Amino acid sequence: MDITQANGYSNTGAVLKNSPRPLSVSSQFKASDTNASVSSLALKLSKAQSAIEQVDQTALSWPQSKAATHTQLSRKEVDLAKWEFEHLSKAQLETIALDPSNTFSDLEKVAAFERWHVRDQAELSVLKKESLTSGGSANNIMHSFEAALTSHIESFSALSKAMVSQEYGPQTTLQFESALKEQGLAHSATPKHATHYYAVMVDDIFGDNEPEVQSGVNGMSHSNVLKSPYEFLTREDRTLLSEMYQYAEQNNVDFKYIKRLASDLGDYRKHNDGKLLGNANEGTFDSAGHKVTFSFTDKDQATIDELLAGEGLFATKIDKGFISFITEPGQGALSHVGSYQFLQHMAEVTAGLEPSTSADEFSIFKGFASADERYVRTLSEEVYPMPEPDVVCKNGHCEVTEKGRENDVTLASESGNYVSPDLASELSEPLYQKRLNTQTQEDIWYKWLEQR
Repeated sequence: MDITQANGYSNTGAVLKNSPRPLSVSSQFKASDTNASVSSLALKLSKAQSAIEQVDQTALSWPQSKAATHTQLSRKEVDLAKWEFEHLSKAQLETIALDPSNTFSDLEKVAAFERWHVRDQAELSVLKKESLTSGGSANNIMHSFEAALTSHIESFSALSKAMVSQEYGPQTTLQFESALKEQGLAHSATPKHATHYYAVMVDDIFGDNEPEVQSGVNGMSHSNVLKSPYEFLTREDRTLLSEMYQYAEQNNVDFKYIKRLASDLGDYRKHNDGKLLGNANEGTFDSAGHKVTFSFTDKDQATIDELLAGEGLFATKIDKGFISFITEPGQGALSHVGSYQFLQHMAEVTAGLEPSTSADEFSIFKGFASADERYVRTLSEEVYPMPEPDVVCKNGHCEVTEKGRENDVTLASESGNYVSPDLASELSEPLYQKRLNTQTQEDIWYKWLEQR
């Protein structure tokens, strides 16, 4: 199987009527922000794949020594490599991590290993949710999860099995069983407390009138755009948040930290678990033609590094997909309104670990005094010529320009033709954004005007 072609990912609300064209390798990678060119990465993948095919794959394993190497590597360099590997499949990540020819460096292998496990944890999170919602007794739920986990492991290729230890299955089962027992004991021992803190959650977030769970799966319709992110919180989200309110009251934590975290999580749900939000670092320009990129502050980046490398990530009750989304700079730096320090704290608390930061740090809410405390905005030295836009958006309303009509651009009614929340905060001046239509592979230029 040839795994050297990577799958790109982008979102757009525009549809071209032209016939789809084959996706070229160069269009699948954003090579300008990576250390290696697309062709170089493809060649290295091919070389590593050939080397793997020439050895006994069952003898390959993730070297334990890499853990020591990991601590010596620069987190910034590892994160940069992880960003380059964002669109690679699990099979491609396995090829990099287990490369016996040393075509890939230790830094790249660690980045691929970490990216693979983020993907795998997201898959396990889905299995856990499905088992928990299957109903029945605790034994039935446990049996459901064990069966699903067995099927998951049986689907592993020889390389996939080399990415995990022999304790992968037992440890995952024990973690789920422990979480299940904790939920069961809490429910039977303190049902009044559980009911009380759920009511506290509803009162603080919804104003004593809990709405039905809204779905963001079918796109950002006009009605969905007008709804609060809180309305998209799932039942599981709301239950977990109620537990956070109980923890907050018992540890003198300001409720505003939970409400901000709930807003970030709700916004993620509102956009179909982040799938409807593009990456702000892919093709965003200011009116002068400078490419705009966004990153985390030094303080937040340090916290994110600790969160992603810590034990709490694997056992936390907080959705792993949400954590992965909110800790990507092109997606989380602009969109987040909550505290990464509090996110790390609650990830550890819900994982049953001793938090690395005291709860006292969150006794008084500290918001953002300025945009500089939320993210870092960088402009490229190079200036790019800005074309006439195909679509112009203002105050959440988008219209196709004459040029767009000439190019047969139309706007899908349910596809989110509204300014993304991550860009809304930047609209003190016009911004240009290049989006890729995944069906036709055509670039479509949006111009976001200042909001009035």
